[in-house]
Amino acid sequence: MEIIIGRDKETQQLRLSIGNQSKLFGTPGSVPDYVSRQHVKLTTDDRGGFVLTNLKATNVTYVNGLSVDSKHVSEKDKIELGPTRFPLDWSFVEQVMPKIVDIRPLEEVWNNYHETKMKYQIAERKFNALRSATGIITMAAMLASLLGGRGTIYYIMYGLAIGITLAFTIKAYIGSSKIPKQNDELDRDFKKRYVCPNPKCNHFLGYSSYDILSQNKNCPYCKAQYRK
Repeated sequence: MEIIIGRDKETQQLRLSIGNQSKLFGTPGSVPDYVSRQHVKLTTDDRGGFVLTNLKATNVTYVNGLSVDSKHVSEKDKIELGPTRFPLDWSFVEQVMPKIVDIRPLEEVWNNYHETKMKYQIAERKFNALRSATGIITMAAMLASLLGGRGTIYYIMYGLAIGITLAFTIKAYIGSSKIPKQNDELDRDFKKRYVCPNPKCNHFLGYSSYDILSQNKNCPYCKAQYRK
């Protein structure tokens, strides 16, 4: 992000520009001629801080009373433009600056959701795999009856198949309400936590993975810029 700060030629007001958009501040004629039309630029660094840089060698800029050409600054610093030291009100910067939000905590939210979802799916597949064992036991009992008649092994096999089938039926009946409820609770919790960090937005960001989400530059709803 880059904000160009200077004097508006027509109104002599302070002008702050981002890309093709500009906004004027103060009353007409309030900014002295010593402030250049493109006096300084304010950019964000990789850490989410701000760097103030003179745009011309002849421009004079002060930060906390000291003349600077380029310096890291924050809203706590006193910034003055030109030799007459016209004060730059940081609230003006905040009005044109896009909101920056930290999405890095969302990586853990996604990982926890994805891992829990996978755990549920694996458990369900294991259950279905074990459940299929009843058919194998039944087939073994039928084979035993063909080979040796209806002896002890036959009845043991069939009894085992009936017992396992009954156990799996009971477990499936219990799981028929438990598993959907678990998935529903997991999804509801995920939708509450996987949201835009901007308090004024808090929109759910969908089921895209964090890797895909972090490829975006800003929130699709409030347009806040992502800090990654």
